[in-house]
Amino acid sequence: MSKRKMSRKKKIQLFLVILLLLIIIFAACFTLFIKPAMEAEEWVYKENTAEYGKLQNGITESGTVEFITTSQLYELDITTDEEDDSDDDEDEDEDYLKVEEVYVAVGQRIQEGDAVYKFTEDSVADVRKALTYAKTEAEIALAEAKTSYDIGVKTASLSYDETMLAKNLAQQSYDATVSRLNTEVEAQLIQIDQLLDEILELQLSITSEDYIEQKDAIIEAYEDAVEKVEDVSEDYFTNQIEAAQQLKSAKESYENFFERLDSSNEQIQSKIDEVYEIQTQMAYDEALSEKELLEAKQEYESAQVKGEIAKTQYDNDMASYENALTKAQNELDEITAKLDAFEAFVGDGTVYAQGTGLVTEVGYAKDDYLISQGTLLSYVTSDAMTITVDVFQEDVVMLQVGDSVEINLTAYEDEVYQGIVDSITTTSTSQGSATISYPVVIAIQGDTSKIYGGMTADVTFVIEETEDIVYVSRKAIVEKRNKEYVYIKNGDSYELTPVTTGFTDGIYVEITEGLEAGDTYYIASVVSGEAQ
Repeated sequence: MSKRKMSRKKKIQLFLVILLLLIIIFAACFTLFIKPAMEAEEWVYKENTAEYGKLQNGITESGTVEFITTSQLYELDITTDEEDDSDDDEDEDEDYLKVEEVYVAVGQRIQEGDAVYKFTEDSVADVRKALTYAKTEAEIALAEAKTSYDIGVKTASLSYDETMLAKNLAQQSYDATVSRLNTEVEAQLIQIDQLLDEILELQLSITSEDYIEQKDAIIEAYEDAVEKVEDVSEDYFTNQIEAAQQLKSAKESYENFFERLDSSNEQIQSKIDEVYEIQTQMAYDEALSEKELLEAKQEYESAQVKGEIAKTQYDNDMASYENALTKAQNELDEITAKLDAFEAFVGDGTVYAQGTGLVTEVGYAKDDYLISQGTLLSYVTSDAMTITVDVFQEDVVMLQVGDSVEINLTAYEDEVYQGIVDSITTTSTSQGSATISYPVVIAIQGDTSKIYGGMTADVTFVIEETEDIVYVSRKAIVEKRNKEYVYIKNGDSYELTPVTTGFTDGIYVEITEGLEAGDTYYIASVVSGEAQ
């Protein structure tokens, strides 16, 4: 069989494939063998000293410096009744303080006691004159009110006493009438009781068992005597005389007994009639008594009403006099307080700063009148600077008001300021988002004379802290077979010495064993370069 010759095109393709394979093989050889051989490895050891002190671990958030301003206010009320009632619009500013000079400007730092404003002498004199005149008028009004009060109190007291006397007399008269009528009724009732007792005694005397037996015996003796007279009418004369004498004696006894009985009945009837008469008189007297008692009661109640009216009138009069006196006293006290406040404020005609700080507002200018109350001066004190930062919810739970913080201002990189947590807001600033944070206000401590509002700052909250320890850079720690070492120098060589580590803040690490404060240790690092 004959061999076919390769075409030119295939030869070229084969050549290109072989060339590509050679390039790949060369690149691999260069990377794996040639390049490492061209580079030489060099170790560098940086000297450090083991430090003694404290390490902190915390969180850092950023914020801006804010000012809490203090305002020195003009709060005087120097108005008077005469000013309020006046319809004259001329010279309407003459009773107000007028600024003659202003000694401060915004951005200026002031000290407590520095002069701020000076008022014109004329305006000070005019206000003092108006307040003094108003005080004099109030003193006169108070004296008049006291006189009216004294006279009114005496007049009201006399009127009240007269009415109350009449009321008491009416009370006594009513009580006397009631007592008299009751006494009369009681006397009549006693009389009736006595008559009833006598009637009862008489009735008992004629109804008693002895009395009835006596009555029956007398009647029987009388009837026997009558029969005996009838029986002896035909007998001897002697018997007739004896029977007649017995009849006469029995009759006399009979008549005497019934006379006494009739007399007792008459007495009973008489006493019953007397009881009826007394009862009739009592009924009549009762009608008269009711009328008399009603009249006395009406007079008494009228006196009571007059007494109550007099008490109300007296209380009203006294309240009116006391109100007038109190009003006059209050007006005098008010104008006196205004004058005293004015004198305390104006002093020698100059207003002085009440504190030390940076001026942020000047309320009045030269030639201004202090017509209404307002701000004289606003300034920021050294202890009134704060920074507000947002802290994530995972971290804010570890903070408390009063915690100390460190503050690094961007403007002063090498200076560290101290602060404390002033407040923690319980309402988050990022509701509805994936990350929730809460505003924390930091009060800056110490000298703040170089700090201005709006400066940016980093606030570090210390979460963990350990003091009085030896520590080294964390970069110096070398780990081998689960043990930790640091490099120390032994002659011309560097050797690993074992150490035991503890707390770390992420940059430095505590050494509990293996090094002492002041010991020298080294941080090893590899430097690459071309072989010589």
